[in-house]
Amino acid sequence: MKIFRLIDGPYLGPIAGGIVLAFGASAAVYAQSTYAQSTYAQSTYAQSTTVIPLKKGLLADYGATPWHTTNTFVGTSPIRFTLDTGSPLLWATSDRCQTDACQAHLQVDTGQADFSWIKEPPPPISKDFGPWGKMDTGLGYAPFVMEVGAAANVLGLAFYAATDYRGLQFSTLAWDGGIGFPSESASVDEDDFYFHQLYLQGQVRRPAFSYMTDGLSGTGQALLGDDDPSWYDEATEVVLAPKKSADPGLQYLWGTTLYAMKVGEKSLPALKSQLFYLDTGSSRFKGDAEYVYPIMQQLLTYKDAGGRDIFEKYYEEVKGELTWTGLKYANGGTPYDYPDLPDLSLTLGESCQGSGTARLSLSLSPEQYSYRVDIGERAGEWVVAVHLLNGVGGLLVGSTLMDLVYTRFEYEVTQDQQLSQGWMYLFRTSRGEQPAAYTCIPQ
Repeated sequence: MKIFRLIDGPYLGPIAGGIVLAFGASAAVYAQSTYAQSTYAQSTYAQSTTVIPLKKGLLADYGATPWHTTNTFVGTSPIRFTLDTGSPLLWATSDRCQTDACQAHLQVDTGQADFSWIKEPPPPISKDFGPWGKMDTGLGYAPFVMEVGAAANVLGLAFYAATDYRGLQFSTLAWDGGIGFPSESASVDEDDFYFHQLYLQGQVRRPAFSYMTDGLSGTGQALLGDDDPSWYDEATEVVLAPKKSADPGLQYLWGTTLYAMKVGEKSLPALKSQLFYLDTGSSRFKGDAEYVYPIMQQLLTYKDAGGRDIFEKYYEEVKGELTWTGLKYANGGTPYDYPDLPDLSLTLGESCQGSGTARLSLSLSPEQYSYRVDIGERAGEWVVAVHLLNGVGGLLVGSTLMDLVYTRFEYEVTQDQQLSQGWMYLFRTSRGEQPAAYTCIPQ
């Protein structure tokens, strides 16, 4: 991993009153650029918490979160980023990509003075996005800038500049790049781990970050190195112990134990004491067939007052075969049309509200585990926020659940200053929509 120094001094740049986080340029290349000398080289950086505002974009039915940063730039190019605990990658769309999917996004101007390729022309580096396909990238340098506070941070890091991707899944993303927040620094190879570098340079108070989103207002924030007590009720703390996947390719995910799951009063044995991930880059519950099919099959047993199906299966091509991947509401229905639909409940945690003998029982109403598609295929339809994704080895969830709680992620620091997954914490949020139930039950 490449370690780059911070550049400090008084901030005199064009975004006065804003905190500037710049990464993507080596110290050597960066300090030589006109832009760095005139602006970033004079920047000061905050010695405390970094607050990053988030905004909710349009939601497609492809499993990606609609949440992204605001007032974010790569050099002089405006770019919207997702903050992604489900990925180790730092990447952004570049103007070298001319596909329809790339043209749907804001792009990094690779001709600007503050951008440089590590190799020119950039050799294609393929990054696998699972069922979405592969993205071709080149490794580049450029200052990433966020206007988020009253000071300025500057940090030089490398990033993957996308040079090719295609398909509706990519084109309907609500953002143009991703900042990975993996659970361990060991999972990051050629690119640099943004939060890790902030920690190494002393720019966060502690190795932890918090994430909170309010789906009703469409606003949220991430705090790097601290908490915001105005967003949560401290008395409702739930402690989630780390649990890692046995698959070395999934070690970067933030895992814990899902002790139980119910659809209404029906317990699902397949989801007892299973691996469960919190993925800020996702929108819905996703997992292998043995974990998601029991949820969807139980929902299919529910009928309307006339005995007709409330839900219907939908199919997508998976590895060349038409496969049942999700459920949608039949005949243009919505969850509000069926008052007898069950809640979906999860049992989590090693302690609940200070009790080491209790776990959290968190329930989602039908309106909360369903969503209306804003853009792309099935736009205008209501679907269940549960979807097949093979290779997970368990179940993961994103904004479907995380819009309803306040989450804190903590790292442990090894003797050689590497980061590894520590505890996670959930709290009842003090604003926005509340889960259908948030109660402590005996272990």
